[in-house]
Amino acid sequence: MNTKKTNGVQIFVVYALAMFLCVFVLSRIFTPKTQALPETEPVDPPAQTEPAVTEPEPEPKGPVEDPADADNTWAMFLVNNENPVPQHYSDDLETEVVYSSWKDFYMDSRAAPYMKQMIADAEEDGIYLVVYSAYRSAAYQQSIIDSSVEDRMANRGMSEEEAYEDTLKEVTLPGCSEHQSGLAADILSDTNSDMDTDSFKDTKEYEWLIEHAPEYGFILRYPQGKQDVTGIIYEPWHFRFVGVYYAKLLTEQGLTLEEFFAQQNWLDEDGKAVYHICPEEPPSSDDIEEVPDIPEEDVIDDEVEEI
Repeated sequence: MNTKKTNGVQIFVVYALAMFLCVFVLSRIFTPKTQALPETEPVDPPAQTEPAVTEPEPEPKGPVEDPADADNTWAMFLVNNENPVPQHYSDDLETEVVYSSWKDFYMDSRAAPYMKQMIADAEEDGIYLVVYSAYRSAAYQQSIIDSSVEDRMANRGMSEEEAYEDTLKEVTLPGCSEHQSGLAADILSDTNSDMDTDSFKDTKEYEWLIEHAPEYGFILRYPQGKQDVTGIIYEPWHFRFVGVYYAKLLTEQGLTLEEFFAQQNWLDEDGKAVYHICPEEPPSSDDIEEVPDIPEEDVIDDEVEEI
């Protein structure tokens, strides 16, 4: 046997094995270690954002209806430049005398008992109210305007245009005057009948009216500080019938008819009434279902029952 050859093979095998081990060890040392990435949940694509929904603006509320206990709602209508009395409203208006002095003064027969009752009750309290104007026809209203214009031209040195414009600050055009409705009256006293100033406000008669007029369904129609709302100067003598319920409510809230109509959604954007509108013609006595409801404590004798 060739011992020399055998030893050579063995040396080669050992050498080869050593080289393999060296290469293996070196490859482990110099090969960068990689860390396994943690498993992650699949990410859903971002949801598409729904477009913002614009809610429609709330529709304006409708007119507030009369409460069940409101009396004389037929009288609750607006009379001003935007809401004139219909042309033929006064043609068939049934009126009744409410006060007599140098002439008879009339009001709508449905409101007349309240006015007469108020005057009578005031007298019992030592207050003597005097009616200086009540129902007026369109022709009479125009005559007041003409007379006022002439007076301003003759005594105040105004031109006709100036006199007319100044007159309309105090006197309304035919159709736009509450007096044509038969529901308004100018009330002063036997000691103060001055309509050129507002001095009536300093009288005991005015004080009584402010306190008690609402009990009979009347409001001070053109109060102080409200000229921009009503279009009429302060008139402490001008009272308007609207019924007891609404007279008390408006007085408590300190509102004019214009302000109250707006609050109740009874006006359109132009200030024209859409609810509680003055009818084209007033009802006749045959069409009135009930006798005006004067508060029980205010009734004298049986006068109301005879209406």
